[in-house]
Amino acid sequence: MSDKLAFQFKMQTKMLERQAATHDKQEKVERDKVKKALMKGNIEAAKIHAENAIRHHSESLNCKRMAARVDGVQARVANSAAQRQMAGSLKQTVSLMSKVTANMPLTETSKLMDSLEKNFEDLEVKTKVMDDAMQNATSVQQPVDQVTNLMQEMADEAGIELNLNIPAAPAMGTSVALKEQDELSQRLAKLRET
Repeated sequence: MSDKLAFQFKMQTKMLERQAATHDKQEKVERDKVKKALMKGNIEAAKIHAENAIRHHSESLNCKRMAARVDGVQARVANSAAQRQMAGSLKQTVSLMSKVTANMPLTETSKLMDSLEKNFEDLEVKTKVMDDAMQNATSVQQPVDQVTNLMQEMADEAGIELNLNIPAAPAMGTSVALKEQDELSQRLAKLRET
């Protein structure tokens, strides 16, 4: 049952990743349209395309966030199944330990139990690290004046001077958002490896 559920979560993750890729492509198309509109001097069209590019970028990030969350749930389902399996193994281990400890000195039993407790602590630490990583992967902030920044960036790429009372936006505004998107993709890939 948990294998079937894990498979469904995996399919949902793939679907969300495909949607994110589609939005990434649409964002690039809209960014090109911004540049073309600016080269023609059509500021209103450039603004509309910039808004569309920002929307596609946000949708892509939302899809990636949701894919990361679904992937995290899938990992928890798999972890739950593994814990159930481990519980069954522990029952066998306990029965064997009771037979062995009857003939074993108390110090060796104590060492064995300490080792078992350390393994459980390591498992708890790894689970906490994974939960923290999932929480951090879903907290991405957006720049304040995205449309203005994108229009300024496209104008700079096209070599066009914008004199529309648009404050000079740092060219790094959109590159910071792209860097955040890359970091999110890298975190997602690392989570899948573990």
